[in-house]
Amino acid sequence: MGRGLLENGGEIYRVEQAIGFFMRAYGIEDAQIFAIPATIIVTIPGDDGKAMTQLERVTSIAQNMSRLHKVNDLCRWVCENTPDPQVIYERLNDIHKTKLYSFAEVMIAYGVASAFFCYFWGGDTGDAIVAFIAGLATEYCLKYMGKVNANIFFSNLVSSMVIAVVAIIGMVTGLGHNLDMIIIGAIMTLVPGVGITNIMRDIISGDVITGTNKIAEVMLIAIAIAVGIALPLSGFNTLFGGVL
Repeated sequence: MGRGLLENGGEIYRVEQAIGFFMRAYGIEDAQIFAIPATIIVTIPGDDGKAMTQLERVTSIAQNMSRLHKVNDLCRWVCENTPDPQVIYERLNDIHKTKLYSFAEVMIAYGVASAFFCYFWGGDTGDAIVAFIAGLATEYCLKYMGKVNANIFFSNLVSSMVIAVVAIIGMVTGLGHNLDMIIIGAIMTLVPGVGITNIMRDIISGDVITGTNKIAEVMLIAIAIAVGIALPLSGFNTLFGGVL
């Protein structure tokens, strides 16, 4: 249950609290819980007086607010009703198997968000259309990188390169008029806004190690986006003397 919270974007203190509530609901008062973004460690006293420790490795973290909400509700229900563990396993499996949106719906959402932010930052209709296409390409690229198990750096690097290439093509064809607005609008879908918010919440709650870890991750994403945008632009400028 703690892994379900952490995998879907829950804060570290929330994960530790949830596991603590769960343990107390089943009569274990002195459980020791330690969590960081990649690992959860729980230690409880055994019947023979010796400590028993279990480590849960968390390999992927996403920002899935719907699943996070469902796991949180399940935790509250479990603490109130203390059901058989098998019932909890079944409900957790049902939550993890829930498919929220189709690939096409997510692509459209990326495109609309990119076009909106392009308008928001001052782009015109042509720029928004190009940004919309860049948003579609971004989600397709992220989906493909996920299938080949690419890490977060290369996923954002390649996706940013795709955004820059689409923006350049839009400018060359005359559909777009403001290269910077197109790129800014499209890369907003890659910016880890929820992650940045959680960093501040973790640091304020005293989880400095977790906050520092996540700051490094956010900086890695920022570097990947910057490099991914710069490479196509630099190459086009070198070969053809510029976009405008």
